[in-house]
Amino acid sequence: MRAFRAMVCLFLCIVLLLPLAACDDGGGYRVVDDYSGETNYYLAFRKGDRLRDYVTAALQELAAGSTLQILSSNWFGQDLIAVEGQSGAIAALEEEVPQRSVTIGVDLTNMPLSFFSDNGYRGFDVELMGYICGQLGWDLVVYPINIADAKIELNAGNIDVAMSVPESAIGDLDTSPAYLTSRYVLVARSGSHIRRRSGLKGKVLGVTVANQDVLYTNEKFVRSLGSVVYQTNTESLFQALMKGEVDGVLASSLVAAYYMR
Repeated sequence: MRAFRAMVCLFLCIVLLLPLAACDDGGGYRVVDDYSGETNYYLAFRKGDRLRDYVTAALQELAAGSTLQILSSNWFGQDLIAVEGQSGAIAALEEEVPQRSVTIGVDLTNMPLSFFSDNGYRGFDVELMGYICGQLGWDLVVYPINIADAKIELNAGNIDVAMSVPESAIGDLDTSPAYLTSRYVLVARSGSHIRRRSGLKGKVLGVTVANQDVLYTNEKFVRSLGSVVYQTNTESLFQALMKGEVDGVLASSLVAAYYMR
């Protein structure tokens, strides 16, 4: 009888612990709150550049199949593709695709969209443009930039396409349709007691220099913090969180999804 009661107690403990385990979103991190509304990312081109039409057509054809959805799942663990598919989009241009190479500008501080490793340039954006150039029969060249300088780099002729340009940075550039959808979120370690935004009161928050403007859209929240620590890239941001150097971070949900896979 005692053995039976012990088994029942053990079962009840496991049942009670399951909801707590479900709070951990994966990868040692959890999203504790949304910080801003939806934002979209675009491929940007020089004003009036015909290249946009070819790249957009290839992007739509890839979205019509499962290529982009699989690519998104591989990098982010979920389908975050925003562009609508259109079969035969390249043929609909009714002109021959010119032979050429394309230089893309990527921000290497924005892992996992683009970064450099021992294997060269990698990331979602690099693979995406590899598929697009494959559709069009073009050669691909990768060129590191600061995304804030996308317009300068395009107009100087250093790049042909700027990758992952947020809506706030488009200005008068021509763009593809939005190809990724995201938002900004607050993330904490799974093992911490921080489960909501209020749990960060008086704590240390990490943010990349590129996202400090996003952070200060809510000055009341910033004033509630103990301090803010700035990082140069998303990789060092999440390393600081895992090491306990910060209590939480502000990051794009794309980035959070990558680290929480």
